[in-house]
Amino acid sequence: MTSTASQLEQSLRKLQISESDSQKTSTAVQWVPSKYSSDVSQYVLLRPPRPPCGNRRLFGFPIVKRELWNMGTIAFHHVRPGKTLPDNNAYIAMNSLTFLKVYLGLHFCTLAFGKVVGDSKNIPSECMSLGDVLLLVLWRDTESESICPTPSQVRSLELKLNRSPGWWVEVPAFYE
Repeated sequence: MTSTASQLEQSLRKLQISESDSQKTSTAVQWVPSKYSSDVSQYVLLRPPRPPCGNRRLFGFPIVKRELWNMGTIAFHHVRPGKTLPDNNAYIAMNSLTFLKVYLGLHFCTLAFGKVVGDSKNIPSECMSLGDVLLLVLWRDTESESICPTPSQVRSLELKLNRSPGWWVEVPAFYE
């Protein structure tokens, strides 16, 4: 990596959103009626404003990989009842997101790193690494409204993880 690229990476990693009152309200999870559905019971996430750094906002849960693997194992047994889970940690590690996505009927489900927006008191320390938070991402602000998770899908994960979801600022990936 060149020194200029290294300097850019360091400066981007220092970007954080301030914790002013106006910023805190924009990170709260809010559901609004869908503009594209005739069914009044269809609710979608209210998109928060773009962060000053220009990165995407991610909607999801702080997570530890072990939690994802445990949920993936449970989802495997629901998605493939009667099948035996291969005795291979790599198999469940590679397929947990897929099983969880199918089990919960999610359109989008991935892992990413984000920066804390607002208070970090309720984030388990094991979810954090060098100031970044490992996230189970259910939606990004660049995704269409039609693939937004439903409130019941989010509530299901909230109960399983025993923590609330929120909005995060994406930490951009840098490649050498």
